[in-house]
Amino acid sequence: MARKKGPQTQQAYTYIKQKIQNFQLPPGMAVSDYTLEQELKMSRSPIREAIMRLSAEGLIESTGKGAHVTDITLRDIIEICQVRRAVEVAAVQILMENGGPSPEQKERLTDCFQNLREATEPVRNYYYDDQFHDLITTMCGNQRLVHISNQMRAQIYRARWLNCILPGRMSEAQTEHAAIYQALMDNDLEGGVRQIQIHLDQSEQNFRKILTSGNYHAHMAAAVRFGGSPVTADLPVEQEKDLAF
Repeated sequence: MARKKGPQTQQAYTYIKQKIQNFQLPPGMAVSDYTLEQELKMSRSPIREAIMRLSAEGLIESTGKGAHVTDITLRDIIEICQVRRAVEVAAVQILMENGGPSPEQKERLTDCFQNLREATEPVRNYYYDDQFHDLITTMCGNQRLVHISNQMRAQIYRARWLNCILPGRMSEAQTEHAAIYQALMDNDLEGGVRQIQIHLDQSEQNFRKILTSGNYHAHMAAAVRFGGSPVTADLPVEQEKDLAF
C-alpha cells in the first residue's frame, strides 16, 4: 500500500516534475533542495520526499554528490518506446475485446483529439498529445497497464522537446494521431493496433535520428530553448493517478 503523501509533498512533486518535463530543469542539471525551498516557500522535508519519489520514477538520479535530472540516452528512449508500444497495443486489444469504446469514451476521445488537432504551438500540442495517449490506456480499464503507461509517459514527455528540432514532425504526428483516432472510433482492432505501431515506430526513429546525429549537445540546447518557457496558463490541471499495488 502506498504511503499517503502530505499536501506540501504533492505540491513540491508536481512543481519539480513540471519543471523537468518542460526542460526548465534539463537533463543533467542539479536539483537543489535549497533553491526549491526558496522557490516554494516550504521546508526541505517535503521537497526531499518529492525528490525521492521522482527518483523512484526515473526522472531524478541521486548520488553522493547530490541529485540531478536524469540524462536522456538513446538506450532509455528505445526501451521506453518498446514498453509504450507493448502497453498501448495491449490496451487497444483489451478495449476491443470488451466491445470497443463506450459512447462516453468516444466523446472524451473526440474532445481530446479536437484539442490536439487545434494545438499548433508545442506546449499545448504536447499536453494534448500526452492526454490522447493517456485515454488510449485508461479506456481499456486495466489499472496495471495504466500504471505502467503513466510511468513511461512521464519519462518520454520531456524528450518530446527534442522533436521541435525536426521540421514537420508535429504535422506528421497529427496525421498519425488522426489515423489512430479513426480506427478507435470505428472499433477497428487491426487498424488501431497497426496505426499505434506506425506512430510509435516513427517516434522512435526520430529520437534515434536526433540522438545519433553527432550534434547531441546542440540539439539539447535547442530543446531547452523550446521547452524552457512557462507552461501555458490556461491548460487544464491534470489529476494525478496515484495507484497502489
